[in-house]
Amino acid sequence: MLHNKKMEKVNGMRWGCIAAIVIFVFFLVSCSNEETPEDQVKQFVAVGEETVEARNVLDVKKLISENYSDEKGRTRQDLVAVSARYILSNKNIHVLTRIGELNFLSEDRALLQLYVAMTGQNVSDLDALLNMQADLYFFDMELVLENDEWKLLKADWRPAKGEDFF
Repeated sequence: MLHNKKMEKVNGMRWGCIAAIVIFVFFLVSCSNEETPEDQVKQFVAVGEETVEARNVLDVKKLISENYSDEKGRTRQDLVAVSARYILSNKNIHVLTRIGELNFLSEDRALLQLYVAMTGQNVSDLDALLNMQADLYFFDMELVLENDEWKLLKADWRPAKGEDFF
């Protein structure tokens, strides 16, 4: 009986140690997974790439703020319509992006310069881009943090040159 009580005490201590270790590891992991605002904006860009490649107009709309407006008088609905025309007129879309500059005006506003190559063929890297026909664009964007998600608030774009990507 004394032996059983010792074993219960040892097992209880063992489980207590294991629980403490699990909590400690969880704490470390949760702290290390804190995304910086820069990481969040990069994730926004990655989701944008995936959404366009998946040809999903509804998910494109989710990336645009309801308050979107730009200097040319376009609204969110106009931007969704432009995106839908591009998506529907291209059977396959592959996207390659390069962030030019990223600056934060405040905790909830960012300015992003983005170079985008869109083509019907898979673009694995910048070297592959040299050997294919692609639509190249430069986007000057303002992003806003709404409900813990970055959204496009304002944008201007123009054609880009191949050398802009290098």
